[in-house]
Amino acid sequence: MQQSINMLDFRKSPGEVINEVYYNKKKIILERGKKKMAVVVPIDLYEKLFLDDDIEIYSKERIKEFEKEDKLNKKEQARLKQLLK
Repeated sequence: MQQSINMLDFRKSPGEVINEVYYNKKKIILERGKKKMAVVVPIDLYEKLFLDDDIEIYSKERIKEFEKEDKLNKKEQARLKQLLK
Protein backbone atom coordinates (compact mmCIF):
# COMPACT_ATOMS: atom_id res chain seq x y z
CA MET A 1 0.00 0.00 0.00
CA GLN A 2 1.27 3.43 -0.93
CA GLN A 3 1.67 5.87 1.95
CA SER A 4 0.04 9.27 1.63
CA ILE A 5 0.44 12.36 3.76
CA ASN A 6 -1.42 15.65 3.60
CA MET A 7 0.50 18.82 2.81
CA LEU A 8 -0.10 20.33 6.24
CA ASP A 9 1.55 17.35 7.98
CA PHE A 10 4.41 17.47 5.49
CA ARG A 11 5.01 21.17 6.23
CA LYS A 12 5.06 20.44 9.99
CA SER A 13 7.86 17.89 9.68
CA PRO A 14 9.49 17.78 6.25
CA GLY A 15 12.73 16.42 7.72
CA GLU A 16 10.99 13.34 9.08
CA VAL A 17 9.32 12.67 5.75
CA ILE A 18 12.58 13.07 3.86
CA ASN A 19 14.34 10.71 6.28
CA GLU A 20 11.59 8.08 5.81
CA VAL A 21 11.94 8.36 2.07
CA TYR A 22 15.74 8.31 2.01
CA TYR A 23 16.59 5.76 4.69
CA ASN A 24 13.56 3.45 4.46
CA LYS A 25 13.19 3.73 0.67
CA LYS A 26 9.53 4.76 0.96
CA LYS A 27 7.57 6.57 -1.72
CA ILE A 28 5.18 9.08 -0.19
CA ILE A 29 2.31 10.81 -1.96
CA LEU A 30 1.60 14.40 -0.91
CA GLU A 31 -2.09 15.29 -0.90
CA ARG A 32 -4.05 18.50 -0.54
CA GLY A 33 -7.51 17.51 0.64
CA LYS A 34 -8.22 14.34 -1.32
CA LYS A 35 -6.22 15.47 -4.37
CA LYS A 36 -2.83 13.89 -5.01
CA MET A 37 -0.35 16.68 -5.70
CA ALA A 38 3.17 15.20 -5.77
CA VAL A 39 5.32 12.23 -4.82
CA VAL A 40 8.49 12.18 -2.77
CA VAL A 41 10.76 9.32 -3.86
CA PRO A 42 14.27 8.19 -2.92
CA ILE A 43 16.96 9.85 -5.02
CA ASP A 44 18.22 6.53 -6.42
CA LEU A 45 14.75 5.74 -7.79
CA TYR A 46 14.49 9.21 -9.30
CA GLU A 47 17.88 8.81 -10.97
CA LYS A 48 16.96 5.37 -12.25
CA LEU A 49 13.69 6.60 -13.73
CA PHE A 50 14.73 9.96 -15.12
CA LEU A 51 18.50 10.26 -15.42
CA ASP A 52 19.59 6.80 -16.57
CA ASP A 53 21.39 6.90 -19.93
CA ASP A 54 19.96 3.48 -20.82
CA ILE A 55 16.44 4.88 -20.96
CA GLU A 56 15.52 6.10 -24.41
CA ILE A 57 13.21 9.06 -24.56
CA TYR A 58 11.09 8.80 -27.67
CA SER A 59 11.79 11.97 -29.57
CA LYS A 60 9.85 13.00 -32.65
CA GLU A 61 12.68 11.68 -34.82
CA ARG A 62 12.58 8.24 -33.18
CA ILE A 63 8.79 8.08 -33.51
CA LYS A 64 9.14 8.87 -37.24
CA GLU A 65 11.61 5.97 -37.54
CA PHE A 66 9.09 3.61 -35.92
CA GLU A 67 6.31 4.81 -38.21
CA LYS A 68 8.54 4.34 -41.26
CA GLU A 69 9.51 0.81 -40.20
CA ASP A 70 5.88 -0.08 -39.45
CA LYS A 71 4.64 0.70 -42.95
CA LEU A 72 3.52 -2.27 -45.03
CA ASN A 73 5.01 -2.87 -48.45
CA LYS A 74 2.66 -2.74 -51.47
CA LYS A 75 2.19 -6.53 -51.55
CA GLU A 76 1.25 -6.63 -47.86
CA GLN A 77 -1.09 -3.64 -48.30
CA ALA A 78 -2.91 -5.36 -51.17
CA ARG A 79 -3.26 -8.57 -49.16
CA LEU A 80 -4.59 -6.66 -46.16
CA LYS A 81 -7.17 -4.86 -48.33
CA GLN A 82 -8.34 -8.25 -49.62
CA LEU A 83 -8.67 -9.63 -46.14
CA LEU A 84 -10.62 -6.61 -44.93
CA LYS A 85 -13.20 -6.78 -47.73
